[in-house]
Amino acid sequence: MNTERGWGRWVWVAAVLGVLATVPGGMAAWAQQAPDPAARCAGPRGALTPEDREAIGRIFMNRTKERLGLTEQQAEEVRAVLRAMRDDARPDFQAMCEARLEMRRLLEQQDSDPAALKAAGDRVKAVMSKLVDRRLEAQIALRSKLTADQWAKWLELRKERGHRFMGRFRGLAS
Repeated sequence: MNTERGWGRWVWVAAVLGVLATVPGGMAAWAQQAPDPAARCAGPRGALTPEDREAIGRIFMNRTKERLGLTEQQAEEVRAVLRAMRDDARPDFQAMCEARLEMRRLLEQQDSDPAALKAAGDRVKAVMSKLVDRRLEAQIALRSKLTADQWAKWLELRKERGHRFMGRFRGLAS
């Protein structure tokens, strides 16, 4: 694990715990807070506002446009494809979250009905299948908007992002 990244993580955790310790009852409230399973699927969580997400999207699109050498029209078409995919998939992500929570709940119960557990697994598989289909449709649509060279660069960008994303969690798994 990268020690620089590791230290940064510990400093951040210490800062959060320090803030919680100064708030009356902060640590006790944080420690006793049980996550509501239904709230876990309610939508985007975290510190990002819709405006933040929009700004990040603009930065991503500007970098993509620059690195792929997209025309303004191509950039708008790519933006529209990605936006449509995201908007269409949002209810499926909600359904996936709910189906996984249900399956997990049933798995945790020693006496759960095997048929109910299998049905929950089938719901997870069905939603996963829909999400894969949507992603494939979006990739086909994107490929049709780009030249062969731009498509190759797009694939390379996706690989880079995937490796960068996975690298953040390697230290946590070991």
